[in-house]
Amino acid sequence: MPGDPVERAFQYFEAGQYEEAVEQFSASLQAQPGDARAHRGRGLVYLQLQRWSLAAADFDSACHEDPTNLENWVELGISLSLDGKIYQALKVFETLLAREPRYVRGHLELGFLYLKLGAIPKGRQQLELALVCQPTPAQRQAIASVLREQARLDRKRLYRPDFEALHRQGSSERVPWARRVIARLFPARADRNRTAVDGTTRDIASRDER
Repeated sequence: MPGDPVERAFQYFEAGQYEEAVEQFSASLQAQPGDARAHRGRGLVYLQLQRWSLAAADFDSACHEDPTNLENWVELGISLSLDGKIYQALKVFETLLAREPRYVRGHLELGFLYLKLGAIPKGRQQLELALVCQPTPAQRQAIASVLREQARLDRKRLYRPDFEALHRQGSSERVPWARRVIARLFPARADRNRTAVDGTTRDIASRDER
């Protein structure tokens, strides 16, 4: 393990040793409370562990300590949405995009959230905005896949936004959505990382978020 405690924590994270990573990030934050990188790293671990509220708290701190890192804002919005705090999540994404209107990932995640909520026109609008902001080939493919799936769903039923119902959902009902969100967040190491989801073990992906 390298000498830098934050780097060591990321090594634990990448090895799938999540509890050890949390301990190392926490020790680093005790020594340097304002370390945005350590808050971000611990937040990523908490996302893997499905500790949504703890993840949101860390990403919120990372946003305050390093507001220029746009990924911190995206992961804050994601953590809040997974924790059932839908209105707060929407506000985070909308504030981010008001400041950075060409940030592709912000449009993507807000679009995905709107579609999950049943606000289909708003979701499509965000995905279309992402398409004109020079997305990567992988992002473009994700948009096309989501829009195809949405078209299939549209042929079967009508949607109406119900933010309050989603807010009231138990965590078990959010598992399929959480599973897809985590897979988007950690796409690079699907064959190496595993996590427990709804009582079963499944492969998930991970990537270097330093």
